[in-house]
Amino acid sequence: MTVHLAAEIWYAKKERGSIVFVAQKDAAMVVDEHGKILKVGTKTAILPQFPAGELRHVDHGDNFIVPGFIDSHLHCPQLDLIGSGGLPLLGWLDKYVFPTEAQFASQNVAKAGAQRLTRELRRHGITTAAVFSSVHALAAEELFAEFDAAGLRLVSGKTSMDCGAPNNLMQDAESDIRDQKVLIARWHGKNGRLFYAITPRFALSCTKEMFRKLAELRSEFPTCFVQTHISENQNEVAAVRDVWKSHKDYLAVYEDFGLLNEKTLLAHGIYLSDDELRRIAKARATIVHCPTSNTFLGSGLFALRKALDAGARVCLASDIGGGTSLSPWQTMLESYKVQALQGTYLSSVELLYYGTLAGAEALGMDSICGSLEPQKAADFVVLSSRRNQLLAERIAKTTSPEERLFAFITSGDDRVVEATYVSGREVYRNS
Repeated sequence: MTVHLAAEIWYAKKERGSIVFVAQKDAAMVVDEHGKILKVGTKTAILPQFPAGELRHVDHGDNFIVPGFIDSHLHCPQLDLIGSGGLPLLGWLDKYVFPTEAQFASQNVAKAGAQRLTRELRRHGITTAAVFSSVHALAAEELFAEFDAAGLRLVSGKTSMDCGAPNNLMQDAESDIRDQKVLIARWHGKNGRLFYAITPRFALSCTKEMFRKLAELRSEFPTCFVQTHISENQNEVAAVRDVWKSHKDYLAVYEDFGLLNEKTLLAHGIYLSDDELRRIAKARATIVHCPTSNTFLGSGLFALRKALDAGARVCLASDIGGGTSLSPWQTMLESYKVQALQGTYLSSVELLYYGTLAGAEALGMDSICGSLEPQKAADFVVLSSRRNQLLAERIAKTTSPEERLFAFITSGDDRVVEATYVSGREVYRNS
């Protein structure tokens, strides 16, 4: 067994539906040989419980420990698109995204892209991610393989598109489903870390035939996730309304084809109606808030309070490459700004929850990860302010763990990640 020692451990948990902050000073966390957390508490309380020599000590000094972050929506092929500006969503897809994703027909490109993504996720303390691949089955294969090798948790699938895109990025429904069944058989549930997601890009990229086939696939494999986009941009919403006239609204396109349930991830959701929010809540689906992407592309401001009041589940994501940074600190900070502009001021604890445990809840992994509670996997990040002098000076003047956490949210980046662990195994060390 291993005991990790740190100045403080922070995490958010849920009690009776409320977000509760746990901040343990002079902290110790005991992890068993299987990578599960046994105990969390103070050093003076924990260490005497074990005979001398039974614990291997890993002393993180005056650093801090938080749960591994969860990025619930990003695009592997778009890592190199960060900072491609000047256009709103639909034009941006045509100019930047589709040409880049077409390159992932090459196995070498797909492999290199997956390797870069897993490298960057570990550097930023992200231990679990829901990721869009491209339309190419081989790209999804490479993505799963690299996440498996990196020891990270993944929800992903090949993207389904049979309309609304260049010819080299479309695939007919029959062959698409055939490829997905191979991927599901090979990867879904592997090592308890890798899971498949049926992934229609959005309502404008799939025909009725494709949606019918995806619905059949979802019925055949009910434990698979569904991930897609919804109501990100006003022109997109108008186009969906025009194309899918026989459906009640944007959500109904997914709903009517049986793709809306508790395992559905709906990215963005800026322009959802009150009725759509109520139906999302009833289905226990999750809206994935992508603040840096929404502001960068000028898409709009997601109304978190309205979604929560409707009973909808919400978590956070970077949405690379519409998003501007993989850093969960930047995602949390931008979410704070987006909500503040609408009169809602989120606490550091709420932001930590949306970037960790809320994502685990959305992915059905909250019994496994998302917080640092006993019997969960030891997915955690060791934080240090020593490489950021201004942050270190700010931390020195704080008077509470909530204030220290907010300092990291405001000024943190990849430099503050000292180490990243998944199931007690170190997968990254900032050397």
